[in-house]
Amino acid sequence: MVADRRTQIFIWVAWLAVFPIGLWTAYKISPPTQFYHHFDFLVTTGLSCIVALIPIVVNQIPFSVTQWLTLFVFLKYGLFAEGILAQIITFIVLLRLRLPKEKRYNFPLNSIMFMIVSLVSGVIFYIFGGEHIQAENLTINFVVLAGLYMVSYFMINQILFTGAFSLLYKTRKPLITKAFLWEGLMHLIAFPVGITLFFLYDLVGVSSFLLVGAPIICTQLILLKYNTSKEINQYLQEAVETGHRLTERLKSDEVLNTFIDHLLNMFPADYLYIFDHMNDDRLQVVRCYENGEFITRKFSSIKKGEGIIGQVWATGQFAFYRDKQQWKNINTEGIPEEVESVLVVPIIKNNAVSGVLFLGTQNKVNDYQKYHLMILDILCSYLAVALENARHYEKTKKESERDPLTKQYNARVCRRKLRDAFNRLHIGKLKCISLLMLDIDYFKSINDQYGHQSGNEILIQMSDLLRKIVGNQGTLTRYGGEEFIIILPDIKKDSAIQMGESIRQTIENYPFHIHDNLTDERKTLSKKITVSIGIASAPADTDNAISLIRYADRALYLGAKRVGRNKVAEYVG
Repeated sequence: MVADRRTQIFIWVAWLAVFPIGLWTAYKISPPTQFYHHFDFLVTTGLSCIVALIPIVVNQIPFSVTQWLTLFVFLKYGLFAEGILAQIITFIVLLRLRLPKEKRYNFPLNSIMFMIVSLVSGVIFYIFGGEHIQAENLTINFVVLAGLYMVSYFMINQILFTGAFSLLYKTRKPLITKAFLWEGLMHLIAFPVGITLFFLYDLVGVSSFLLVGAPIICTQLILLKYNTSKEINQYLQEAVETGHRLTERLKSDEVLNTFIDHLLNMFPADYLYIFDHMNDDRLQVVRCYENGEFITRKFSSIKKGEGIIGQVWATGQFAFYRDKQQWKNINTEGIPEEVESVLVVPIIKNNAVSGVLFLGTQNKVNDYQKYHLMILDILCSYLAVALENARHYEKTKKESERDPLTKQYNARVCRRKLRDAFNRLHIGKLKCISLLMLDIDYFKSINDQYGHQSGNEILIQMSDLLRKIVGNQGTLTRYGGEEFIIILPDIKKDSAIQMGESIRQTIENYPFHIHDNLTDERKTLSKKITVSIGIASAPADTDNAISLIRYADRALYLGAKRVGRNKVAEYVG
């Protein structure tokens, strides 16, 4: 979320007023103590910067562990020195986050908050009698007041953060959260470390920073490495699970939907595009996800080797940009302006790029890590294999269901769809079913006179004509030879007879073009064709799918063929 423009201006103006006044107030309340040494303070500041750059990540929430240093500086050098150090640490932490331009108001906002935190917690320490002393004069009362300072520092910080969030974004944020508890634990651990450093400093001087700081920094690095390894293992487990789910899907649309669902659960993504390599010179977007919803979006022409996506397509190498500054000068092929972090990964099949995956986050910087690329590479490999299998299945299934000549459903699918229609009829989802059986008159004479290839030309043209007439009203199938069946759900027999008559007249007046394949010249001829049609309906004539076909067949041959052909006949029981 981003604060509006007016609020951002107000924050910067407030900072220009609060920051110098806050420093002046801190200096007046507690200027650097007599124990202050420039070199030692610089070493402390350097150590603080190092510690601030190595966060501890808990449940994907980064925490800066510098509280023990700010406590030491406050107890040893006073409020003014601690205020300076807190501002430096705040700047370093926010700099590490690499905030986008529209979120840079967080610098003055956090500066104001920590200035207030430093002043209030310091004043509480002084009000209750706290003084800056040498370690040799350490007393229980001093330790208790130092603890009071730490508790005040923590609570005031949390209250200010929660209040600022609610005011800026008009969203209520609870005070006690998991982050609150973890932050409290960090302060609890930091307190004895800060006291120990305070005591050691008077004994061994600046060497105490090495004695205390080195183990803490090493521990932070180990925890950071452990957390990264743990995240990678979790991602790998989820990637394997995704692979299993993809292999279970038999349709390419289901494969893509499953892939995207798992991807969105694993990675932050405000924008997700999947491009498919359709031919040698074009990528086509097959899925487009933006800001929580799937949309239809056209991309400008993506050329191989040009722009982010084109380069990934051409080279087969991923593209990784942590923020907009890194990719804004590249031809972006229509990538939205709001995108910051970008990951673009090739989808490789048989050592060739078969597609490209694009992930992007809006108004967020540094959302992706390099190890994400390894996980995405595995996921894209699963996707490529699953898509190939699904498309092969769809092709095989289509070939098994379709007549190879006319591309219409075959007799097996006709019987299945008719059974499905009857199931719907029996449970009340359909009121009736009509069936038209159509046979081409004198079809054998066409084969005998012009050749079987000419008969095939008639069948193809007949199929195309019937498909246009039937449209979405029913299911057209080639039942065998020169026979076609049309299944008409929720169409009564009277309406079916009218449609049959319309089909008969249309075919009778339609010029069919064939070639004379039995002559050397193979002349193009125009032929007039007629058809006979038999009609039966359910439940008027029967409540059985096989009987409906048999009754329509009987109407076709007894009511149309035997009485002269080129007729429409209904079954009469």
